[in-house]
Amino acid sequence: MHLQNLQNVVNQLVIWLARFYPQFEILFRTDGKINHIKISRKLQLSIFVVIFIGVGWSTFASFNFFINNEVVTAKTKEIIKARMAYRGLLSEVNDYQDKFSNLTADLSKNHGLMLNLVEKNATLQQNVKSAVNKLETSKSRHKHIVLARTNLKEKLTNIQIELKSLNNHNFSLKGNLSSVTTDLESALSERNRARSNGEKLSQTVIKLQNDLEVLNKSENAILQKLTDSTKEDIQDIRYVLKRTGLNVKRLISVQVNITNKKAGLGGPFVAYKPSIKPAQNLQSKILNLNNYLKELEELKGLMKKLPLSTPLNYYQISSHFGKRRDPINKRWAVHTGLDFSGYKNSRVYATAPGKVTFAGRNGKYGKLIEIDHGLGFKTKYGHLNKILVKHGQKVDYRAKIGLMGSTGRSTGPHLHYEILVKGRHHNPWRLIKAGRYVYKR
Repeated sequence: MHLQNLQNVVNQLVIWLARFYPQFEILFRTDGKINHIKISRKLQLSIFVVIFIGVGWSTFASFNFFINNEVVTAKTKEIIKARMAYRGLLSEVNDYQDKFSNLTADLSKNHGLMLNLVEKNATLQQNVKSAVNKLETSKSRHKHIVLARTNLKEKLTNIQIELKSLNNHNFSLKGNLSSVTTDLESALSERNRARSNGEKLSQTVIKLQNDLEVLNKSENAILQKLTDSTKEDIQDIRYVLKRTGLNVKRLISVQVNITNKKAGLGGPFVAYKPSIKPAQNLQSKILNLNNYLKELEELKGLMKKLPLSTPLNYYQISSHFGKRRDPINKRWAVHTGLDFSGYKNSRVYATAPGKVTFAGRNGKYGKLIEIDHGLGFKTKYGHLNKILVKHGQKVDYRAKIGLMGSTGRSTGPHLHYEILVKGRHHNPWRLIKAGRYVYKR
């Protein structure tokens, strides 16, 4: 049923189109020939559709253009109103800024006035305090004056009583005047004798003072020479220690702590009493000298413990401390010591006194000796042919500890020498150069 209805509708539409758009032909003649063009219903319909679409589009575009123009004009009006409002706000902001500047100026003036008032108030308070203090002092003085008056009155009464007693004893004193005169004559003779003895003693005192001055001058000169020589020795030792590149202050503090732990101190407390000026000056110089001598002893003790000499008498340095090409695999490596080349079985010596902490084979070091010198210093002697010391043995400076060899990872007879400070490797050549300066002197 639906299909039949649809066909009926289509047939009616075709009949309607045939009525309004009948087929027609256009005839035209050229050179005596008659030609014609057929215009079918479909072509007519398509032309009509195109014309309808064009007219509709033109009307829509013109209407849309008119509406957009109205919208644009309305927006421009709103923008103009916003600009006018913005300009009004700017003028108000400028007015507020002017008012704010005027207020700040007034505040600064008021602040200056307040500061002046505060300063005046402070001065007034100080004046009031001074006046109060003066009143208190005047009151205290008045009290003292009253007390002094009462004391004077009491003293006057006592003096009057004593005068009465003196008048009573005056008669008895007249009788004793004769005996007093004889006593005075004997006292005068004794005073003259004492004066003569005093003059002799003053001469001897002057002589002793001159002798003391000469002695003080000689003692001061001797002390000055000793302090100067001590200072020179301290400067020389400090120069040597500076060349080693070590932290001298830390080493001295460690050494002082060790000595203080070992030494015992004590005794009764006796308070210090300053003496006369020459002795005090001499004592201060002696104390100054003692301080320098103490510092010199500390530095000398430190120098004795430092490995400043070479471990061989005759040698040639074949490899220095630091970066180098490995002698076996030819790759870049870090050399932690010095290599001394020489003859096999050359004598190896301890570079400072200490205690042997290792003596035996140690991998690539070969036969190795390690000595602890205290204060965090250790030395190592590697690639030895023979070891002449034992573990735990104490060795002196320049003690023979082994013979040069080529044990371990080595290409020939030499001595690998290391210096460690607190577990870190230090360049031995710096200490050897500093030691050369010491041994030259």
